[in-house]
Amino acid sequence: MNIPRLLGQLQDADLAADACREQIGRISAELNSDALAPERAALENMRDSLKNLNHQLRETTAQADDLTSRIQVYEEKLYSGRITSPKELSTLQKDIELLKGHRAPHEDRALELMEAIDAAEDGIARAEATLQRHKEALEVRRRELGEKLQTIGAELSGHEARRAALLSEIPAEAAEQYRLLRQQKGRAVARVEQGACRGCGIAVTSAWLHRARTGEIVRCTNCARILYLE
Repeated sequence: MNIPRLLGQLQDADLAADACREQIGRISAELNSDALAPERAALENMRDSLKNLNHQLRETTAQADDLTSRIQVYEEKLYSGRITSPKELSTLQKDIELLKGHRAPHEDRALELMEAIDAAEDGIARAEATLQRHKEALEVRRRELGEKLQTIGAELSGHEARRAALLSEIPAEAAEQYRLLRQQKGRAVARVEQGACRGCGIAVTSAWLHRARTGEIVRCTNCARILYLE
């Protein structure tokens, strides 16, 4: 029984399982995230801005209407024929012109607000259409991720079964050495390639190579990983 080779296979199974778990974690995180939250928040801000514009328009229009009412009252007096004093008539005309002067900025502002409202409504319509497209794309993406999650889950089960089978062949002491090294270094076993430890690149002596080839547990004198040859 070549224990180092079995430990190398065990490490391959563990690394493959780790990769599966990492993918499952990433996919699960994506599935649980709200990818469209920024778009929805931006759309809600646009709607709030539109509400504010409409509120400003109502206030501006009310102020302009109030001034228009006052102007109408003054104009009725002016053209009623009841006032004959030139001085009073002149005063009324000046008051009317003054009120019209006060009304003009409100009317201009109302036009500006109506244009801004039209632009805001167009922007909201575009944002809603974009959000809907993104929702549909996200639904497709979630279905794909769900299918991928099932596939990777099946792969993980296979790696875990392979690990269990290998552990049943490996002596407990060797398995414990492997576990501790994995915990310390991430990789407990290193292949020997071209006479060197692949874990750290240090050359392995011929005597060590012979012992590793026979299936004995030999550890690199530099990185302490268990050495094995294919």
